[in-house]
This record gives sequence, C-alpha cells and structure tokens, in this order.
Amino acid sequence: QLTKRIGFQFDINLRSTDQWENIQTIIVRPGISYRLNKIVTASIGYSNIRNRINIDEASGYISEHQVWQQLFIRHRLFNRLNTLHRPLLEERFVGNAVVENNSIKTNGRSLALRLRYLFRNVLPFINNETFSRGPYAFAQQEILLIIANNSVINGKTFDQFRSATGLGYRFSPKWDLESGFLFRDLTTKTSAHFHDHIIQVSSFLRL
Repeated sequence: QLTKRIGFQFDINLRSTDQWENIQTIIVRPGISYRLNKIVTASIGYSNIRNRINIDEASGYISEHQVWQQLFIRHRLFNRLNTLHRPLLEERFVGNAVVENNSIKTNGRSLALRLRYLFRNVLPFINNETFSRGPYAFAQQEILLIIANNSVINGKTFDQFRSATGLGYRFSPKWDLESGFLFRDLTTKTSAHFHDHIIQVSSFLRL
C-alpha cells in the first residue's frame, strides 16, 4: 500500500508438469491498483508468462507478454460470505513457436484479447464482519473467453473454465495461506476438451 488509495501488487505463479517432472508455467505479474471506494479497486499491470511446450522432439519455453486491466469488487453475501467479483481484460502478445536446431524459438508475436470473470466466496469459520484471524473455506469459479483474434489461440470464443475449492488459514489481517483442488476445462483447436486436475497452494501477503 503506497497511499490510502494507491497500491502495488506483485504475483508469482509456478505450475508444474504432470508428476512434478518440470516447471510447466512461470508467471510474473506486477501491477498498480487504485481504490475507488470501500468496495471497488481498479488495477492495471503487465504479465510475463513462460510456458513449456513440446514440438516433435524439441522441448522448451515460449514467452507471452500481457497488458491487463481488472476490477476487484468486494462485498458481504448473506451476512456470512466474503465475496469477490473480478472482471479482467488481457491484451495477449502470444509468441509464435518455431523449431531451430532442435530448440524452440519465438518467431514474432500475435495479438489476442481475452476476457475473464472470477467469482470467489470465502467462508470464515468464525463469523464476524472483520475477519482477521482463523480458518476458512473458499470456493471460486472463473470463465475465460477469447473476444478478439481467437485464431491465435484455439479458434473458439470459449477458452477455459476453472473451478476451485479448498481450505485456508488467516494468520493475520495481512497474511493468508490456503490449499485446495482446481479443476480446469480447456478447449483445443480440434474442438476437443482437455481436463486438468490440480492441487494448488497459495499464499497472499497484504502490506
């Protein structure tokens, strides 16, 4: 928190391949936020994403650059749940992968626009308006739609659906630690759907 209204956010996300053999995805995501009121916070930022891919016998990382804008809309639901709505727009500069000398290289970039909407509920086991410490359960759903240049990704408007649930512990008003299960449904260029079942661990630090 830089001032009462302006803040800085920084996310790091690591995803493994199956069986924890390699790092599949590395995401670094800094941004600046502005608190409009007690309920709504607007943010803009940049993401650098490195994805591990395989082409024939070559394996390596291809990078993607994103500029994004999002809103955090927080409120209480049924006087019990801490609810978050997060609409997010991404301008994605996706690397075009080619193989040179048995190595994967980036040959130019293509632009695609993706719209995301996250709906998240947190249920504290201790019921009070200012939940500052203790265990909680969470559930969230997110839909991802490609709204421009979908031929760059999969040729479809629908990109992904994600659903997660789990348990967490708030050690202080500034620090949460949680773990849970994530189901992910992805659409491919062949119209087939690919399903991921993921165990995730997350830590949230608010300074």
